[in-house]
Amino acid sequence: MSNPFTSGSAPGRAQPTDRRPGTFKPGHEKQGGRKRGTPNLLSIDFKRGIFEAAYRIGQDGNGKNGFVGYFSWVAERHPRIFCSVLLANVIVLEYAERDTPKEPCRTIEEVNQGVRDYIGLTGKNRATEQPVQVESEPPWAWTGQPFPVGSLMQLAVEDPKAVCTLCAAAFLRLPSNRRGRMPS
Repeated sequence: MSNPFTSGSAPGRAQPTDRRPGTFKPGHEKQGGRKRGTPNLLSIDFKRGIFEAAYRIGQDGNGKNGFVGYFSWVAERHPRIFCSVLLANVIVLEYAERDTPKEPCRTIEEVNQGVRDYIGLTGKNRATEQPVQVESEPPWAWTGQPFPVGSLMQLAVEDPKAVCTLCAAAFLRLPSNRRGRMPS
């Protein structure tokens, strides 16, 4: 009688041959991953808020050079944060995409136009929502922006490391493959 289990490299953990990875049959049971209906860690609106906050702060606190300007300010005033949080994540992405065809670098204007389009500051969908008035003003009231953009703008000025970490988490993380290894 043949053994229905394979020994492989871990004899004590052998699985039946019909349940080995890569042998899924139609109607197989789900064996891992995120549960159906689990919300994303950062919602799309929150991601847009992060982009908009950085765009509105800009290089000079008044939106100069928009999104690119904000990260230029971080690089100039907080080089450790820029290198340890943003640059480290960009290098990982560059490594992962080293075999993809190279596109020409976009100008500051092109990057900022893409951000404006993404956050809805151009065209028919222009964001015109006014902040809600409350009795006591929150610390981010100086921004004139509703929540979450106003509070993210306040955070962008007070704690650039937190905003850079949010940007890296929301936009610069390399999607991991099934086993969590870097693509080769």
